[in-house]
Amino acid sequence: MKFLPYNPEQAYLLPPSVRDVLGEDHLWFFIHRIVQQLDLSGLEEDHAEEGRAAYAPALMVKVWLYAYALGVTSSRRLEQRVREDLAFRYLAGGGEPDFWTLNDFRRGHRRALNDVFTQVVEAARRLGMGKLGHVAIETTRVAANASRHRVDSLEKLRQERAQIRRQIRRWQQACDATDPNETPGTQVAAKHLQALEERLEGIPRRLQALKKTGLAKLSRTDPDSRFLKEGRGFTLGYTVAMAVTEDHLIVEQRVGQETPATMTCCCRWWIGPWNAAASGPSK
Repeated sequence: MKFLPYNPEQAYLLPPSVRDVLGEDHLWFFIHRIVQQLDLSGLEEDHAEEGRAAYAPALMVKVWLYAYALGVTSSRRLEQRVREDLAFRYLAGGGEPDFWTLNDFRRGHRRALNDVFTQVVEAARRLGMGKLGHVAIETTRVAANASRHRVDSLEKLRQERAQIRRQIRRWQQACDATDPNETPGTQVAAKHLQALEERLEGIPRRLQALKKTGLAKLSRTDPDSRFLKEGRGFTLGYTVAMAVTEDHLIVEQRVGQETPATMTCCCRWWIGPWNAAASGPSK
């Protein structure tokens, strides 16, 4: 049997060209060309001239857009792909931003990234995309990063308040029975009492927040999330709505707490001006 030479340690005599390896029809090249045409001044204005130099906004936008196109949403996973994947390495220009930097960019430029989304839609329209003869509006549930069991309700807050008061009385009795000369034990009891009293003082604030929303239950870890009904019951999270054209172009998106019917009406209202400006009859 004859085999081709195999030597993983063999170094490249000449650096490989990404265009030759992946081809110019690859998705990475399309994202690279689109971002080069966008106005990223809104992302550049947020960076100060003093301090350590930051990664170029074009780099961060390209790697995040390509990551989302591939279904990669984790900043840790993206950091790994930037180091290992040929297309990501090219879009990053050889840079290696860590997951903290990638996540901070995404969280710190939400408004500017929303403007980028608008520019991408406008670029698609210039390319003849975005046929608005029919627009599909779809809603779905997205679970929040919060526990379903860490929620406040009127009954739970009353039970928690009564339980804390009982614990405070037990610790006070323990302190009274402790020998004053046993300093370490007294200090431990005092710390427990202080922690319980702080929890007790926070009950009215949590109760007021619950009454203000008018809900029966309110998440403690993510107060903005809601219990929303779906096929299998209820999900603690948000409602996501998207409007998609005939040629699969997303022209509007929204994340909120509303029911699907309300979100659908909002999407129809948003795309109205966009639909009127498009050629052809709207439906």
